[in-house]
Amino acid sequence: MLKNVIRIATVLTMTLCLLAPPVRADEISDLREELSALKVRIAELEKKLETQSCTLTTQGTTVKEIKESLIQYAPGEGLKVPTHGIEITAGATCVLQGTPRANNPADEKASRCDAAWSADIFIQKAFDDWGLALMHLEPGQGQGAENDLSVYSNVNRDQNDTNANVPITEIWYEQYLFDKQIALTAGKLDPANYIDQNEYAHDETTQFIGRIFRQNPAIEWPDDNTLGGRIIIAPNMLPYLSLEATYFDADNDWEDVFNKPFVSAQINFKPSKLFNIDPEQWDGNYRFYWWLNDRDHPKLVVAGADPTSDTKEKNIGYGLSCDQMITDTFGAFARFGWQRPSIEIVSTNLNTAQCEASWSGGLQMIGKHWKREDDVIAFGVGQVFPSKKYKEAGVANTGGAAEGHFETYYKCQLFKWLAITPDFQWIWNPHGVNHDYLGDPKTIFVYGIRGQLDF
Repeated sequence: MLKNVIRIATVLTMTLCLLAPPVRADEISDLREELSALKVRIAELEKKLETQSCTLTTQGTTVKEIKESLIQYAPGEGLKVPTHGIEITAGATCVLQGTPRANNPADEKASRCDAAWSADIFIQKAFDDWGLALMHLEPGQGQGAENDLSVYSNVNRDQNDTNANVPITEIWYEQYLFDKQIALTAGKLDPANYIDQNEYAHDETTQFIGRIFRQNPAIEWPDDNTLGGRIIIAPNMLPYLSLEATYFDADNDWEDVFNKPFVSAQINFKPSKLFNIDPEQWDGNYRFYWWLNDRDHPKLVVAGADPTSDTKEKNIGYGLSCDQMITDTFGAFARFGWQRPSIEIVSTNLNTAQCEASWSGGLQMIGKHWKREDDVIAFGVGQVFPSKKYKEAGVANTGGAAEGHFETYYKCQLFKWLAITPDFQWIWNPHGVNHDYLGDPKTIFVYGIRGQLDF
């Protein structure tokens, strides 16, 4: 029986083989090509999977990276945030400052040594690749040496004395349009993040501490962080150019928000992209801006003269902020700003000075040559010029000379999460005084050290 079944199966198999169409050589060649293509596709998918795994393990964003992104932001080059879920990052800054010659000590002691701390807590959520929401909490305590000095531009831009309370300093939403060629931002914003930015002098937690090197004193900013909006346009056909405009509630009272605002416009030019130069060695930004503070300002009048009834003057100004890489080790920056000299500043913002013009510039070098690539050494020099009208107005305890500033620091990156920065500042002609006047010294020296911890 079994033998008969085997014979029948053999006959059927031979019959099917005879009836099947012959295999052509081109079919074998096609199958081999398909197999080769499948092998290439498998290799590509394996590489992509490996890249995704690496991205997931290094997705954390530090406070420093967030602040750098805010400084350099252009559509398509925004914050590095996760596409799903909420990310929380935090950093703490502690500043210890002393001076042997304070010109405005609270207890009349010329020698002072004070401390201050602040924290930055960012809570952010990205909505795929078309939107971003961010909340910034910024508690702090102490002022460092600031309340001991009478100067046009003070010495601790990081101070944020909230008596250790936890305020919301920023909360906003950003929408991307047209393949990230346009970004719209609205909410409670920090105006200094959207005008007069600079790659080497715009972060008081990792760079210069003095206010003159953080932003231009010749800008009458709104009263603290306030309600506002921003639009930035960076067309793909012009990768070397971006345009930015802002609108803020100047007095920060959240009432009549479209009445008497602070507005600005800025253009950013990137030569490395225009001339196709290696951005890893020659990246740079050349920002030109204009602003208007539409609040009512009184005119300054000569001391002893009858006060003017004209109190509805507007303040305007313009400036530029440049940063330029010089190879992958050195960088240079420069700033200049001007505002109306004949009116009285009404902003209560501590970052605002009564001056007509200001300039600053400096150099930065990373520690590549001594095998400390995360270390930074830098210096900056600048001046604040009070207006002639301001001097003639006879404001007490002031002079008409230009106040000069010099600052140098060395940021030592001990660990990825911890940096220690010794800092030295020298101020001459403080508050425009170029001679001993009401007990003010001719020069002020401020020594300090900053610790920065990123979680």
